[in-house]
Amino acid sequence: MAAFETSNQTSNTPVVVEGPYGPVRLKWHKLRTHLAEAPFKRSNLALGWQLGASLEVDILATADGRFAVLHDPTLGPSTTGRGRVPRMPITSLRGLFHRNADGAPDPDAPVLSLAEQITPLRGRPRAPSANLQLDLKLLEGHPLPDSAIADAAAAVAGLEDAIVVGSHHLDDARRLVAAIPGARLGYDPMLAVSRQPGLRDPERLLRHIERRRAGVSLAYLRFDAIVAAESQGFPLVARLLDLGIETDAWTVNPGRGIGHAILRTLVEAKVRQVTTDVSSEIFSLIRSL
Repeated sequence: MAAFETSNQTSNTPVVVEGPYGPVRLKWHKLRTHLAEAPFKRSNLALGWQLGASLEVDILATADGRFAVLHDPTLGPSTTGRGRVPRMPITSLRGLFHRNADGAPDPDAPVLSLAEQITPLRGRPRAPSANLQLDLKLLEGHPLPDSAIADAAAAVAGLEDAIVVGSHHLDDARRLVAAIPGARLGYDPMLAVSRQPGLRDPERLLRHIERRRAGVSLAYLRFDAIVAAESQGFPLVARLLDLGIETDAWTVNPGRGIGHAILRTLVEAKVRQVTTDVSSEIFSLIRSL
């Protein structure tokens, strides 16, 4: 299997690998390029923007209707703060940092609002293939306010064509995309699968997505759901492609049984994007198939 890297003189961090059915993008999960590093590093965002990477940041609404770049609704222990984000104003997050795998705060990974995270991109060159997925996180009992929608739209103004909005919560993701003309829409049905065990059947999962496909260009599927569908002889990923929907397989990191066999299945299923914290390792594994 032939492969190539998109890089420049400052880095050879891979962003895509050529597979038998075309390129497979390697999305930097939480902006990570190494599993041990802190999430949402500013330098990785800038690097990926320049190299043409698919990049991901998670966003959570704060008590005052702003978006913060955070994965978890509780600040500790993944950051230097404490408390529940939906109960806090955005100003309460100032001076906090994300921690790396050893628990050390990383000064290159401050806890920022979405606007603060994105602002430096406006002064940097962008490779044509670079895109930024806003992974919309929502909590039960905390509806997404209109003010947060407006906050996100203002934060990405001028960069709309690089934005992808993905979420388990499709209706709210649609609201956000409607406020960001040019942004693409992604749907992650795995929360629905956890609540409706019948959707573990790949044909029923396909019908579930098909009924909701209007405007959806990406489906985010847990990698083992794809492997299970393929093992049952049902080409879920290929059927989604027939609907005009590409598949992102998440989260694929070496270990826990993820090796050549799993990656071969994903690639041969025609997955178009792989979410990973270790793009270089996944690149090398796919290249060696």
